Amino acid sequence: MSNNDGMNDNTSETKLMMAQALKKLIKDRPFSKVTVQDIVNECNINRNTFYYHFESNYDLLYFAYAQEVKKVADSFQKANASIPQAMDFVLDYIDQNIPLCQCAYDSLGETQLKTIFEKDLYEMVRATIEYFGDENSVKFTEDFKTYIGFSYTELLSSQIIWYIKHNGEMDKEIFKKYFQTFFTATLKSVMEEAIKKGF
Repeated sequence: MSNNDGMNDNTSETKLMMAQALKKLIKDRPFSKVTVQDIVNECNINRNTFYYHFESNYDLLYFAYAQEVKKVADSFQKANASIPQAMDFVLDYIDQNIPLCQCAYDSLGETQLKTIFEKDLYEMVRATIEYFGDENSVKFTEDFKTYIGFSYTELLSSQIIWYIKHNGEMDKEIFKKYFQTFFTATLKSVMEEAIKKGF
């Protein structure tokens, strides 16, 4: 994948413009039918500019979807949302952008999507664990927070991917209730047990 570090404003704007073009194009056709020429025509740039920033359409799709996920994560972080509230942000986004989400699932696969989701979800789970510890005057060990953080990040990623894959097959409100019941109860139980064992 292309390295995004050290991008100047013009480089960043060009990449974002191509990401928006891709998002627009896949509303009307399958990703497999979108060509590099379609992207450059939409952006009024040349092919060399495309290949300066991206190796392929898949590289662009990865970048575009990562940018979308970051925007959603920024939204729930600014709102200081709990994990169930953050999932509301995520599920609303999926429903409003299902062509892009399903395209990312079909074209990038579950492993790549989990990589995109991981960072923001992990930070959110860690913050939840630390908040619970503060509320109960307990300081969990770093090893415990890391272990539980990664475990629940995997769970959250899998739930989001399941919702993308099966969008429309289950009522959204029922899905949210199932998720909230399972996630809240299990995480609380794990942390209460950790307190007893001195983790």
